[in-house]
Amino acid sequence: MILPALTEAESPFWRPIKYSLFPPLGLATLAAFFSEDDEIDLVDQHVEKLTWNDSPDLVLIQVYITNAFRSYKIADHYRAKGAFVILGGLHVTSLPEEAKPHADAIFLGPAEATLPEFLKDFKSKNTKPVYFSKARTLNETPPIRRDLIKRNRYLVPNSIVVTRGCPHHCSFCYKDAFFQGGKSFYTQQVDDALREIDRLPGKHLYFLDDHLLGNQKFASALFKEMEGMNRVFQAAATCLLYTSPSPRDS
Repeated sequence: MILPALTEAESPFWRPIKYSLFPPLGLATLAAFFSEDDEIDLVDQHVEKLTWNDSPDLVLIQVYITNAFRSYKIADHYRAKGAFVILGGLHVTSLPEEAKPHADAIFLGPAEATLPEFLKDFKSKNTKPVYFSKARTLNETPPIRRDLIKRNRYLVPNSIVVTRGCPHHCSFCYKDAFFQGGKSFYTQQVDDALREIDRLPGKHLYFLDDHLLGNQKFASALFKEMEGMNRVFQAAATCLLYTSPSPRDS
């Protein structure tokens, strides 16, 4: 499982601190769907070198617009070696026709529902070229494979995501395209979120959700249950500003 880096992230002359802030939770979440017998290596190219001389059976690459060309180069390299390559993420969902020539299969939208389907197809050698996600749920999602994360390489390893998407529909945002075909905002069960928090050592906690407060009922219940857990946490939310027209505009 690979998160390719921006070119400048590997430069000895310019490596912004942001590239080593948070581990790739998306890939670690998907890793939980694999069998216990599968040997998995999660490589974040922002904080470690990619081993080019290995020979995996399956390569899963997360693609953003900022690492797309590097992702395709890595994908082409492993396909030439005989590995089965799948590409997914924001950029693949936005431009699937661009990604298709570099992959044996592509994933459109969130992959929590489609990856288990793909793994069955892969083991039976009956894969499809495109896996499109229609389901929108975090229920019964297995615990994140945090054992695959090299915690000592990150400034904020205690990061967590308990929701998906955002309830707002801003014209400049990728969210509506990525979640096309289903709900654009949904949450974990509160108890599942609390169990994931319990798995994190130490006191500090960082919510990486696009909009942690997007569902007030969920957020209120979560914060209520977190009382007494002795945690210090940070989070972000999307705020919309509405202004009244001035008399000059009337």
